[in-house]
Amino acid sequence: MMPLQLRNAKRPRHSNRPTIELMEHVDIHQLREFIPRRHGNIIKIGAGLKYPAGMVISARGVDFHRKCGTIQHVGLAWIRTGFGRPRAIFVCQCGYGARRLFLRHGRLACRFCHQARYASQQRDHLGRKRLQAAKLRLVNLGGLPSNDLPLPPKPKWTRRKTYQRVCSEIKALEAQAKTQHFTRPLSTKLFAYHLRLGRVLINCEPCPPSGKPDIEPTWPNDRV
Repeated sequence: MMPLQLRNAKRPRHSNRPTIELMEHVDIHQLREFIPRRHGNIIKIGAGLKYPAGMVISARGVDFHRKCGTIQHVGLAWIRTGFGRPRAIFVCQCGYGARRLFLRHGRLACRFCHQARYASQQRDHLGRKRLQAAKLRLVNLGGLPSNDLPLPPKPKWTRRKTYQRVCSEIKALEAQAKTQHFTRPLSTKLFAYHLRLGRVLINCEPCPPSGKPDIEPTWPNDRV
């Protein structure tokens, strides 16, 4: 029989929940300039993004065409931002709004439906500090996300005080993380999720505009 101390011990449990940074996804920011704002307008987009074989975008939803021949429809909601015209956002099958939809088992859904977790949620206290220091190297200083390399030089148009503050924060995080020995280096795939992508070049076929007025903003549930 297992001793009582081992049976009631709080040991880490292995989970099969996917990692958000490693999942393929579709971002609404890459499609906002192609989404029509009038009823009846439809834009067809060919293969060009990471996942879909093609898309048909309207003011009310997006039809994702898969390579196997199936079609998944994802609704769109228009929310007010306080900075002019309303902005489109995905509406997941659970009814909540989402900026990104992740692909798993041939289905696009939000991270809550897939029960996905961030890489920082799968690490301990020192592992999160190591991951945070690597992100600061990549995002704030434009260097490689490796804690073994020297700090990159000051980027152009960055204030010296800001550069010194970020460097001090990185050194403090790395000093705490080095107290633990890590056997594996950080995967570079974890940091592609946090980079801001530029304009996506895709082939689109806009339909002639209609004379119907712009759509009215709607409000999905507030979980994003």
